[in-house]
Amino acid sequence: MVFSVSLCGGVGVEKWDVVVVGSGPAGSMAAMKAAEGGAKTLVLERQKLPRFKLCGGGVAAWVIKKLRVPESVIDREYKVLEYYAPPDYKALRLPIPASYYGVYRDRFDRFLLSLAEEAGATVREKVKVVDVVMEEGWVKGVVTGNGEKIMSDVVIACDGALSTVARKSGFWDVWFTSKGESWREHMSFCVGVEVEMDDEVIDERFGDSYLFFTGEDVAPIGYAWIFPKKGRLSVGLGSLVETFEEKPKEYITRFIREHPVASKLLEGGRPSPVKGAYIPTSHPYKPSYGAGVLFAGDSAGMVSPITGEGIFYAVRAGMDAGVTAAEAVSEGDFSAEFLSRYEERWEEHIGKHLDFQAELFREAVGKIREGGDFGAELINAFARLIQYLSEYAGRKRK
Repeated sequence: MVFSVSLCGGVGVEKWDVVVVGSGPAGSMAAMKAAEGGAKTLVLERQKLPRFKLCGGGVAAWVIKKLRVPESVIDREYKVLEYYAPPDYKALRLPIPASYYGVYRDRFDRFLLSLAEEAGATVREKVKVVDVVMEEGWVKGVVTGNGEKIMSDVVIACDGALSTVARKSGFWDVWFTSKGESWREHMSFCVGVEVEMDDEVIDERFGDSYLFFTGEDVAPIGYAWIFPKKGRLSVGLGSLVETFEEKPKEYITRFIREHPVASKLLEGGRPSPVKGAYIPTSHPYKPSYGAGVLFAGDSAGMVSPITGEGIFYAVRAGMDAGVTAAEAVSEGDFSAEFLSRYEERWEEHIGKHLDFQAELFREAVGKIREGGDFGAELINAFARLIQYLSEYAGRKRK
């Protein structure tokens, strides 16, 4: 339930069953499921909605069907992945096992958040979380930018790759520092633009494909992408944080202007200013739970290190987090032991897929650092991933 606790001077402190930090796919789905389960749920979003989000915007068919995403939110359907690599830059066309859909994150995220609101969650925009309330090792709430404390039985952190909740509650120490690692070792940095282009030209140049590009001049250990949409193209690139030899902006500027294939495909387009963001690209962080706290989506490293896709994993883990939080509220048990069932859930639903991709990525990066050809290693990883997903989909249909 939600209520106010009176303090000295008549100042009240809000108390909710569940506070979700971040209104992206993980946060919206966590809030939806928590509210559906009867928990009084508050979502805190630091930006005004709808907001731009640097992202290719590729969404798996499972998400579209499961959430009944309306056609007005979907910009394009993809059936083929086209891959270009030096030295010949010939297109390698890889049919994908199930349709993939292109969305703009402002509309898509707003739709997901509307599902949470319909379920009964309360949403507050332009509220920045800067700290957590800790009591004897338990997360008991959050602190906002204006110094306000908002208490809760469970905090679900869906606040991105550089999660404030994870850092302030000591989980970065557990995940990274205690192992002698830096958070930077687990991250890639991405830059991107939106390129305006007439729909007729987009259809003629791209058809039903989305495109990946590799090469040291494109991204040292990473790749560039082009996702065609309605009237625009989402164009970007990313690489492991510590591999950039120039400013990331220089890489994407050169890619758009000089790449032997991409420059022709993007000719005549009108690019927006360059945006940048970190994304995790190693493996999910464990434990993804603690006393009074759960982590989902980018905040817990739930991103494919092969494709960079995070929406599917964020949606799935967010649902699992919300279900678990609602159960905790119902049982009155917010201990780490009780909340550990969240990790068991997401492990069953997405853990095996992320673990497989993490192993592929480690193998590819290891061979590259030993002198192997990055383009060849990445396309091998893509091919193995597509085969794995095709075989998995076949087993599910039986």
